[in-house]
Amino acid sequence: MPNKKGQALVEFVIILPITLILLFCIIDFGRIISLKTDLEGKAEDIITFYSNGKTLEEISAVMDVKDVKVGLEEKGSYNTLTVSKTIKPITPGLSYIINDAFNVKVSRVVRND
Repeated sequence: MPNKKGQALVEFVIILPITLILLFCIIDFGRIISLKTDLEGKAEDIITFYSNGKTLEEISAVMDVKDVKVGLEEKGSYNTLTVSKTIKPITPGLSYIINDAFNVKVSRVVRND
């Protein structure tokens, strides 16, 4: 019976990098989904504060919005609130393909009363 240890080692060396890249991609995807959920919560909180008459500067002082870009665009009777943050991927080699970062953005349109 021939020795199969060498074959198992070669298969392991071939499968390991693919498995690790897949694992890191899953982690990156989870981080993006988590960040999007956090940004949606912040957007709802900002809308609540803004509808109560607070300015964006006052809202930024009260809330934890560091590293988060908040924009407000007024068009007629509607306001568009945009909350975005950039997240760097941890998957090896992915930053070369997608230009170094994911930009996660959440927008809400609110009627201006």
